[in-house]
Formats: sequence, structure tokens, C-alpha cells
Amino acid sequence: MRLLKKALKFFAWLLAGLVVLAIVAWIALWAMSPGTAQPITGADGHELPGSISTVETVTLGGVEQYLIIRGRDAKAPVMLFLHGGPGSPEYPLLRQTNLGLEADFVMVYWEQRGAGKSYDPDNLPDDMNIAQFVADTAELSEILRARFGKEKIYLMGHSWGSLLGILTAKAHPEQFHAYFGLGQVGHQIRGEQVALDWLREQAAATGNTQALNELTALRVPQIGAEGDVWMPYMQIQRGWLDAMGGGMTHDPTSMATNAIRVFRTPEYTLSDKMGYLNAVLFSAFALWNELVDTNLISDIGRIEMPVYFLQGAHDFQTPTPLARELFEALDAPVKEFVTFEHSAHSPIMEEPEKFNAFVRAAAGLE
Repeated sequence: MRLLKKALKFFAWLLAGLVVLAIVAWIALWAMSPGTAQPITGADGHELPGSISTVETVTLGGVEQYLIIRGRDAKAPVMLFLHGGPGSPEYPLLRQTNLGLEADFVMVYWEQRGAGKSYDPDNLPDDMNIAQFVADTAELSEILRARFGKEKIYLMGHSWGSLLGILTAKAHPEQFHAYFGLGQVGHQIRGEQVALDWLREQAAATGNTQALNELTALRVPQIGAEGDVWMPYMQIQRGWLDAMGGGMTHDPTSMATNAIRVFRTPEYTLSDKMGYLNAVLFSAFALWNELVDTNLISDIGRIEMPVYFLQGAHDFQTPTPLARELFEALDAPVKEFVTFEHSAHSPIMEEPEKFNAFVRAAAGLE
């Protein structure tokens, strides 16, 4: 009986300790989540004169959406950054890997409808389609041009944002100096098969029998398949893609690492952080079939501005061979395809110095 009492007392103290730790962790997380802009500071640690750092809302297509705007010089050229996903804002990731473009541009990190800070589970937007997102992008670009007194701005899109960006650049060339596409989508349903074939080759070459067995049984879903068909495919395919260096980064980055980056972002409230994954799933389910079915390679034609593709050599999330096909099909007054030899899907995060140097030079800022 005495041993039982001691054991019960021990577990009671252990439970109390865990509760206290959970409360402390929750308070710490809440304190790290003010949801407010953080100043851009100089070498002395003080706010940099003439800089800009704001978190604000704008209404696009009748839906309130959030912007995180940052730059060391508020009068610098403006760059609108279109995040990937769909539904995966990248400011939390860039905050940890590459804010260097803020030295030369006013960077506008837009949290698109239904994503990140713009996700409201009680008021989800109905118009989750590519045409509406292109309209949102054009409307936001007009607002930014007027606000910052610019005749034109720059446009950069990553992954899903590259599809959105290149379509907006084609439809509204009068708004932009140039378009930068990274992890450029070409024809994603073909890309899924290209990636699956590559994964099977890698598994066979390395003798990874578990991967080969899982990937041999895997089939790319048909266009129009429901989310419950795409989801198990994505879990297996993207898991091996990351593990084999062809996914988000060439050096595998775990989902836990990116989750920590989201939770360390002070521009997000605690509610924003807790809802981040739900926003990713909502946006992906709403947009994925239209995304994978859009064939830019056959449809792109001419874009009346300079176009730059910045592509990781190891990217099989939006496969580099198809990005190259799109580049060859594209007609533009200036176009350039830049390969990053040590990157997969995210050269902006994987090779930031080379990436930033190219963007600066292309914009004539060197």
C-alpha cells in the first residue's frame, strides 16, 4: 500500500509538472505571437530611418486579405511576392532563410485569400479559382502602384504562385517591369508523373526497397479526383520527394522545421499559427485540380515583359524539365533561364546570395 501511495504521489507530481510546463509553453507562444510588424533595424539595433515594416489589410475581390510589407528603403522599387501552396504563405520561411531582397526592394508578402493570416474559418471565400486569384493579383498590383507612386512594380511567384504570377504577367503587362518565376509550374499533372518516374529510378538506383515498393504501387490520380484520393498519394510521393532531395529543398527539411518557423513568426497571432495548416488544406482542396490541369506549356504564347525563370537543378516538385519546356515555348522581349545547381524547389531559400544577386542585376540595381 505504501508503494502504491508513493507511486500515485509521483504520478500526481509528474502530471502537475507537465501541466505547468504546458501552461508556460502556451504563455511563451502567446507572447511570441503579437501579430504586429517588427521594425527593420540597423547595425546599432535601432529602427532604420526611412524603412518600412507593416502588417495591414486590403480588400481584393470583396475579400479582406493581409499584407506583410517590409523594406530597408520605403522609396525602393516594389516587389510583389506570390507564395506557393496553394495556401502556403512563405514569409515565415523566408524570415529564417532570406530577407535579403528587402535591402533593394519594398517586399510585399501577400497572404492570399483563404491562406495564412487571410484564413477565416468562419468566413471562407467562395471564389477559390484561378481566374479570381489572377483578378486579386491585378487589383493588388494597381493598389501598390498607386500607394508607392510607381508606374510599374516587379512580380515574383513561387510554385503555385508561379502559375498565378505568369498568368497575371500575361494578362496585365502594363503593371510590371518584369516577372520572376521560381519553382515554375509548367503542366503539373504531367509533372506529377515525371516526378514519380524519377523517384522510382532513384529508389532502384539506391536499392531502397521500401521506397521502390511504395512508389511502384503508387498511381498519379486522375484530373477531378477528390481530396481523399490526392491526399494519400501526396503523403507518399512528397515524403519520398523530400527524402531524395527533389522536394522543397535539396537538403531535406522536415515538416517540423517549417512548423517551428511558422510558430516563431511574430507577425502572426496565435490564432494565425493554429489555423495555418487548416488554411493549407482548404486552399489545396479548392484549387488543386484546376492547378494540375492548367497547361501553360501549350497556352502561354507571348508575354510583353522580361521573364526570368530561377529553377533548382534538382526540383521535381515542379519538375525542372517541364519548366524548361515552358521557357522554350514562351515568347518574350527578354527571357533567361537560370539554374541553381545546389537547389531543388526553393532556390530563394537554398542559395540566397546567388538568387538575390541575380534579381538585383536583372532589375538594374547593381
